[in-house]
Amino acid sequence: MCDSPLNPASPPNKPTRLQRSCDICRKKKLRCDGPNCSNCSCIGSPCTYLLPTQNRGPKNMLVQALRKENAALRAQLRSQSLCSLCAQPRGYGPSKSASVFHHNPPESDTTAEPEEPPENNDMISDELASRFHQFGLSAKNKYYGPSGGFALANEAMAMKEKYLGRRIVSYPRRRLYWDILPWEKEAFSNRPQYIYPPGDLIASLIQLFFTNVHPTVPILHRPSFEHAVEHGLHFRDTEFGGVLLSLLAVASRYSEDPRVFVEGDTSLSSGWKFANQVQIVKKLFQPTLYEVQMYSLMSLFCLGTSLPQNSWVYMALASRFLQHRGEHRKKREHDNLNFEDELWKRAFWSFIVLDRMVSVFVGRPSAFLVDYDVDLPLEVDDEYWDHGFMQPLGKPSLMSYSVYYARLCEIVGDAMPRLYGSKKMKLELGWDGPEWERRTVAKFDSAMNDFFDSILPHLRWNPDSPQEGPFFDQAATLHVTYHYVQIIVGFTPVSIYLLRCLEIHRPYIQNHSALTGPSLSICLRAARTILQTAATWVAKANRIPLSNLTNPVCVSALILALNMFRTKRAGLATNLDKDLAHIGTALEIFKFAESRLQPAGRYWELLRELLSLDPLSGGLPPNDTLDSVDTGASEAQFASADRFLSNISVPELLCGNQIYEPSLQPGMSIDQLLASTYTGSLDTIFDNQLMSMWMDTGPL
Repeated sequence: MCDSPLNPASPPNKPTRLQRSCDICRKKKLRCDGPNCSNCSCIGSPCTYLLPTQNRGPKNMLVQALRKENAALRAQLRSQSLCSLCAQPRGYGPSKSASVFHHNPPESDTTAEPEEPPENNDMISDELASRFHQFGLSAKNKYYGPSGGFALANEAMAMKEKYLGRRIVSYPRRRLYWDILPWEKEAFSNRPQYIYPPGDLIASLIQLFFTNVHPTVPILHRPSFEHAVEHGLHFRDTEFGGVLLSLLAVASRYSEDPRVFVEGDTSLSSGWKFANQVQIVKKLFQPTLYEVQMYSLMSLFCLGTSLPQNSWVYMALASRFLQHRGEHRKKREHDNLNFEDELWKRAFWSFIVLDRMVSVFVGRPSAFLVDYDVDLPLEVDDEYWDHGFMQPLGKPSLMSYSVYYARLCEIVGDAMPRLYGSKKMKLELGWDGPEWERRTVAKFDSAMNDFFDSILPHLRWNPDSPQEGPFFDQAATLHVTYHYVQIIVGFTPVSIYLLRCLEIHRPYIQNHSALTGPSLSICLRAARTILQTAATWVAKANRIPLSNLTNPVCVSALILALNMFRTKRAGLATNLDKDLAHIGTALEIFKFAESRLQPAGRYWELLRELLSLDPLSGGLPPNDTLDSVDTGASEAQFASADRFLSNISVPELLCGNQIYEPSLQPGMSIDQLLASTYTGSLDTIFDNQLMSMWMDTGPL
């Protein structure tokens, strides 16, 4: 059928257009309009399609969608980690690795590996610090825990980021409410004016400190400290100056240079002119490593003054500074070790061991009760820090002692709440009757045995060893502390009038239970070992002992004296001459140390008063309880004790003899003897009324 004029013909087909531009348009990035495009016609060039095509990446919309999804997932993870923390109770004990006890999982047919709790607290702390630093808060070197208001604000911001699909950009802040105010800056700029001794005395005291104190209390790093002093950092940095003065005060107790004494005073004043300058508390400041080191050194110094309990206050301040910076929590894993991190670890653990042992002796709570999971110090000597923190193979490290000593103090920290805590505390820890106490003591005894078996050869005590270097000091201190902790693990207070201290086998000596016999035997054996070890060390070292020796010696002598009273009351025919000789050894040690350590003189008079009762000659009243014993003593009884003491050979003091007027009077109670009668001297250290109130907490 042909087309009629009424049926118009169909339109012709359009030429097919290629789906890409020609080579010239692609190079010049021009719009191409056909196989023979107008652009090529204008320039008289052939329109070719020879260049290969390139595969194009994903669309921009897809990239944006992936970015939003990534941001939403990250925000959800942050929110989920905070919520999981809120859903679980928070632990308040020591770190799991350090604890002696582990809760047994419920029995089941199939054994499964215990599930570790998520270690996300450190991530949250770092995230909080980073976020609030972004918003203008000075968050550098500050710790924000997961239970505070900052964590809740962080969760709210994470939820907002999840909703927006992007990170929150901080808005300009009003500096009036975010910066340190001008009148507050005056408190920061208030620097003390320290007066330092001559350079030769500084060098001498630094040498004495690192020889006599540093091996058993490693707070500092010797090469860097000596380098800083040599270059005069103490003249430019008052915080470092406080560390130097504190060190000089501690080291002065080992110096015979008369320049370390208060002018016209006795050797008991050694180091006071340096300690008296140290500014203890500033109104406003940022805690630094130097501040914590200063408090640790001042705690050591105060243990030898008329108010040794003030060291407890210094350690409480140091604990707040450590928590402020988050030094009680394990740092994130990183490849390179650095000086500052290791110095902070040393400062933390030196504080922990001092806090544990001082709190035990004075019978007060530890200043650091929160949980911590800090790694132990590296077993690398100071001189190898510049060699990648690598101790040469086959060479024993001086820092191994610190690790073992810290482990002992961890056992003490576990024992205190379990054996000496309140009834509520014991119930929370699983107390179910007297049998629980037996199991608890058995577990501690097992932990102590495992510890003793793990001691390295160069740290094992050998009284016949000819060496008299730092390893000899460390072995003696570790041996004494080990047996002291054995006492700590079994002996609750026999009488509040004797010593408010905590020991392990003491709970079961006075209580007539199945543990009485073994606990008493362990305590007596440990006390005799402590006195023998301390006597050997003093005879060989011939220098003033630190409190980590004098305190165990005092407790050991008191335990032997109590055993003599108990034996006499029971009418047992036992030869107590050996125990009397051991108490005489303690008297020798205290007489030797009282020239520089005021508490040593108090311990000497305390033991003298106990011996004045003369239990071997029938001077002890036949009472059934210690509480009814009359503390008054007749002149004849004091004379009997003096005759006994006159036969004790006291070593000649390094610093010369001194005239010391004893404060003991007939009829004085032990509580009165231990009480501090003069509180004005240390007040001059404190230029803050709040600190003065903290000091007025009463006598021991």
